[in-house]
Amino acid sequence: MYWLAWKTLFHERGRLVITLTGIIFSAVLTLAQVSMYIGMMGNATAIIRHTDADIWVASKNIQNFDFTNPFPEEWISRVRALPEVLWADRLIMTWGFLKLSNGGKEQVQIIGFNPDTGVGAPWSMVAGSPSDAKGGNYMIADVTSQKRLGALEKGTVWELNDRRFELVGLSEGIKSFTTAPVVFMSYNTAQSFQGLVKSGQTSYIVAKLRYGTNREQVADMLGKTMMNNDVMTKDGFIYRTIAYWTIQTGIGMGFFLTAILGLIVGGAIVGQTVYANTMEHLREFGTLKALGARNRDIYCVIFTQVCINAVIGFGVGSTLIMLARSGIEKAGVSLYLSPVLFGIIFFVVLSTCLLSAFFSVRKVRTLDPVTVFRM
Repeated sequence: MYWLAWKTLFHERGRLVITLTGIIFSAVLTLAQVSMYIGMMGNATAIIRHTDADIWVASKNIQNFDFTNPFPEEWISRVRALPEVLWADRLIMTWGFLKLSNGGKEQVQIIGFNPDTGVGAPWSMVAGSPSDAKGGNYMIADVTSQKRLGALEKGTVWELNDRRFELVGLSEGIKSFTTAPVVFMSYNTAQSFQGLVKSGQTSYIVAKLRYGTNREQVADMLGKTMMNNDVMTKDGFIYRTIAYWTIQTGIGMGFFLTAILGLIVGGAIVGQTVYANTMEHLREFGTLKALGARNRDIYCVIFTQVCINAVIGFGVGSTLIMLARSGIEKAGVSLYLSPVLFGIIFFVVLSTCLLSAFFSVRKVRTLDPVTVFRM
């Protein structure tokens, strides 16, 4: 029956092209939307994920990493006092305005980290070292910001919040969800801006626990003693940040509705063309049943055609996404594409295509071979 499926599928090439167009559209749209969503959520949680800490202490009712309020940095002593805590450190997240060579200004997200321990430092460096930010007005910028900031060269001097900073290092691939360029500097320098975070204040306290310690229990214990703060595990903070951008802002819903729309459109096109093909060859299917073919033999023909369409269509769609990836990312959009994601989306597209063949299968199941001789 496989040869019959292949022969009848490629006999109507015009119909085949229409079917493949629908699947390609579905695959491209679904892959683009899901990979963009994952990429954006990856940017939103990048600092949290790459900071080697188990516990995060933040301001009360914080919604995500980018929006925080300062609190007394001396509260770090409460965290360090716990026997389960291996070490604790502080991070600053604030904002500033970087003066550009053309006279304009660009808002940047500033991360103040400890250059001695490297906690909160940029994790992917292409020039310089995180420790170079120690001891003065030094900063590290990410090369992905060049489109908005202009050429970034180590050793150049920039004006940030009316203060001159030397660019001592370049990181790579570190983006924020807000798309604002990310700038790293030492904790003390970030604190001296006298902006959102003033002297004696911090944005976050992070802590590493001893091996085998239950993170949730420690977070609950600290939460009872630091009632004016939110104490979260690393995973809890990641989930809270993702939930905020996905649910409360509606961004995630928009991405997934578009992806679902692509699947519905692709499935509808496949279902329509497969049904039309089935109706056109209904006499031949009836003849096969009259000759002793079982329903499952006919099902094999229909589902084989659907699978062939899905494999070819998804393959072409995946290729188009990979070819367009570089251009899309140059435009500042992060895409997360992995073999696992391709596998999951292919399974979803294939399932949609198989489901769309339901009416064709139903028509064959109720086909009476006797009707062949009345046609």
